[in-house]
Amino acid sequence: TNFPTPGLQFLSAWIHFMGVTILTFFLSRRVSTENLTSRQGWERITWPRLCILLVLLDSYLFIWSAGLLIFGVGMQTNHTSCTAGIYLCILFYTTSKILIYAFLTEKVYIVWGNGDKRLRSPVYLVCAGTIALYVAIIVLLIFQRIAEFRPGDDACEIGLRPTASLSLVAYDLYINLLLTSLFLWRILRLKISSPSLRRAAIRTLVASLAALTTSTVNMVVLTVLKGREFGWLCLGSCGSDVILNAVVLFWVTTTVSTPSGQHESASTGPPSPDTPAA
Repeated sequence: TNFPTPGLQFLSAWIHFMGVTILTFFLSRRVSTENLTSRQGWERITWPRLCILLVLLDSYLFIWSAGLLIFGVGMQTNHTSCTAGIYLCILFYTTSKILIYAFLTEKVYIVWGNGDKRLRSPVYLVCAGTIALYVAIIVLLIFQRIAEFRPGDDACEIGLRPTASLSLVAYDLYINLLLTSLFLWRILRLKISSPSLRRAAIRTLVASLAALTTSTVNMVVLTVLKGREFGWLCLGSCGSDVILNAVVLFWVTTTVSTPSGQHESASTGPPSPDTPAA
């Protein structure tokens, strides 16, 4: 892969190598905390915690494979390696977003549950149905992908056509506003007095805002560049996005100390009869 300057090559390498290091640390901490080296740990793990684990694993695989493609195979080797870049972005980036939205949906369900099972909770069904619509967005991204060599210097350019990028921005904006407003409105109405639950509410809100901000910035930049970016730049920006989201989610679910000296998960929400705290 050819870079315009050595500085940009260093920056790209730093993002991928540092990203792999950070995500390896997060994964090892999560596996240790959840005791996932034993069968009992897997039997006890809740769906929200599994979502976080899968987000970290998905992010790790994306950063690792993107780094291998850029600095190992080379995106300018042939059309296949160039095309692989946009497929990596679509596959891992969208999977990461789906898992993040699934986690946030669980947080919304916890505060709106009222003891109802998931399939009997209107709020949960609306959120789950909205996430299911992402399948249509993914199909659109695949058919509207761009992967070509720029005339003159044969630089690999990948991206999305305007229809796909604008649809993705609109969807991300809608689902983030939906999840954030449902969560925030319920929390404000409940007037939670527990400091630990307030911290959980604030951290979950931060996770939602981070997901919205990173997605919007990425797609706006792509739109400004007319849907095309250098392969290494596109993978680097998407990689930075998933790393930032992984950092925020790890922080959201990190155990915090309560005033009584006990420790509880920052992702805990108001209890629901059939939903353990994340």
